Amino acid sequence: MSPESIPQPERGLEGGPDTGPRNVELDRQNPDLLAPPETDAGTLPNLKFQALDDGVEFLLVFDDGEFSENSTFMISDFFAHTPKSVIAKNFGWSPEHLDRLPEREKYIFAGQVPPPLERDQVVSPTGDVPRSFKHRLLAQEPEHFNGGRARVADSTNFAASDTISAALVEIEPGGLRELHWHPTDDEWQYYISGRGRMGVFASSGQNRTFDYQAGDVGYVPFAFGHYVENTGSEPLVFLEMFRNPKFEDISLSQWMANTPPQVAADTLNLPRRVVESIPKTKTRITA
Repeated sequence: MSPESIPQPERGLEGGPDTGPRNVELDRQNPDLLAPPETDAGTLPNLKFQALDDGVEFLLVFDDGEFSENSTFMISDFFAHTPKSVIAKNFGWSPEHLDRLPEREKYIFAGQVPPPLERDQVVSPTGDVPRSFKHRLLAQEPEHFNGGRARVADSTNFAASDTISAALVEIEPGGLRELHWHPTDDEWQYYISGRGRMGVFASSGQNRTFDYQAGDVGYVPFAFGHYVENTGSEPLVFLEMFRNPKFEDISLSQWMANTPPQVAADTLNLPRRVVESIPKTKTRITA
């Protein structure tokens, strides 16, 4: 490991080397914490939660921040706390069938591989559930942009999603999830692959920048302006998730393009023609 490969708290002629002791691998994942962009200011809280070493096999998202898996209703837990005589009477089972019932809840455990669903599906005499609880997000046609693509799932195309909405975002190397904010709710993110950087603006001169990689969780408070930039050499793929049945975002460029141009030009000290060149349609991802 060469000294040049170790991030240092330096920007130009400012700062100096950190001789340690240090967690170098962690520093490499978070270079913008050591030498944040000059635009960072204020005391925003941490909006990044560290990666899981081995990733996840599946991701659970809940619309209640007080939810705990310790209070999950488990059938094994229910059986373990019900007299066997009651279970036998309820189901018409023999007592010998109950000798190996679990003594406590079973949450994740080994079992037999089930057959294909078409062979294992049970048809209820009362009919099927009236709406599907499955949505194939990758089978959905994405919105295509110069710098990537996005797929949105909410109550408009997934009826069961009546409290949560999400977007699967893919940003090509060097691409940018445009400057925007969400007018309804906080945003939670899960980074699936690649590396990226997010800048978050909280108004009143406060801004902070965070680095993300696969397995990280990001958070953006309600109505905070932000962007996500792909800083790696492969596509950056992540989920945006909201506790709202409808996905909504406000594009800064679209908002400016639909504001009288002289107002924006005077506010930002820009030539009017530059403001007038901004597209009036939303471009979620730019190259």
